[in-house]
Amino acid sequence: MLHLLIVSFVVSAITGWLVVRWQDVHAHLSGDRAVSSDHKIHKGIIPRIGGLVVITGWTTGMILAIYYEKFTLDTGLFWALCLTPVFVAGLFEDFTKSVSPVQRLVFSFITALMAINLLDANLVRVDVPIVDALFLSFPIIAIAFTVVAVGGIAHAINIVDGLNGLAAGVCFLAYAALGYVSFSVGDHYLLALSTIGIGSLMGFYIWNYPSGQLFCGDGGAYFLGCYIAILSVLLVARNPEVSAWFPLLLILYPIWETLFSAYRRRIHRGQKSTVADKLHLHTLLYKRLHCGSQPATRGARRSRRNSDVSVHLIMLAGSTVIPAVLFWNNTLWLLISAATFVLVYLSLYRTLVRFKLHYFVRQPAASVKKNCELPCMSVKTKLEESVNPSNAP
Repeated sequence: MLHLLIVSFVVSAITGWLVVRWQDVHAHLSGDRAVSSDHKIHKGIIPRIGGLVVITGWTTGMILAIYYEKFTLDTGLFWALCLTPVFVAGLFEDFTKSVSPVQRLVFSFITALMAINLLDANLVRVDVPIVDALFLSFPIIAIAFTVVAVGGIAHAINIVDGLNGLAAGVCFLAYAALGYVSFSVGDHYLLALSTIGIGSLMGFYIWNYPSGQLFCGDGGAYFLGCYIAILSVLLVARNPEVSAWFPLLLILYPIWETLFSAYRRRIHRGQKSTVADKLHLHTLLYKRLHCGSQPATRGARRSRRNSDVSVHLIMLAGSTVIPAVLFWNNTLWLLISAATFVLVYLSLYRTLVRFKLHYFVRQPAASVKKNCELPCMSVKTKLEESVNPSNAP
């Protein structure tokens, strides 16, 4: 497996270097420009076609795996066909900014349907007796559930792609855990696929974190999300000893972030659930770090804070990965761990909304008040409105 990891990493890293090196040539098409009115927190114009970097390393790894007979040529082609719709849709959005979230979600559903037909990636159990009996009696319900789950995970990975290395870090933890459990149950097919995923992702990661020279983009985020989702479905479907709640706990942070954001926008603010805003957990943490120190007037300083917050959130994601790996065959403990994470997340979010988190403050109180009084009050007002929309103007 080591050669798959090394080759996919090297090819991905070289491709990333070429994209960054020649960004002046394609930045007018691939660049992600931040403006003061949007929800982005980077500065300048950054290429957002990291998906091309990931797919190049992944394709090379797949070709090498076929050469070494890890799986057949048909299997490799089926994987490529399944992942093409969602990757192309995301990449088209990266270049044109004209593909809506709903359209991207539809393409992820198409990818899921193709995976069910070509790869037998159908989730026929969730380890809840009543639901499992329903899936057994009405296979169409199991298919619909799988399609929604795969599309939802892809969208969730895209949601948390807001800081340098955050989405990539979450995906790396997921790939590593999937590979570990695949090895534990003797599923070398999924182990090889997880290894290729790690290599291609890490080649991109060195350009994304901590410097933020290259962004994952929608093409990369949706590709990574669908790939993780399909691997998760196959792991559960092919290995009855693996709990169906293992993959859920594995990527619970992006899933819960997506569900909570939809609830917050729809119920508390009366907005569409697909409308982007500045109230994601990663954005709130960044704003607290921003207000707790000198104003981020320089791009390097802003990028550093971006990366610092990313580390904290990857650690938060890791708090679900560790129990998932420890209890991958114990549904009860997986459920307890999931409930604990949700409570921790809500407590942290409530603390941020009420503006009581002082962990990141690095200056005397007087200096903080002088530098950040107006920006902080602006953020605080928005946060309070998200909790109690009746106070909004």
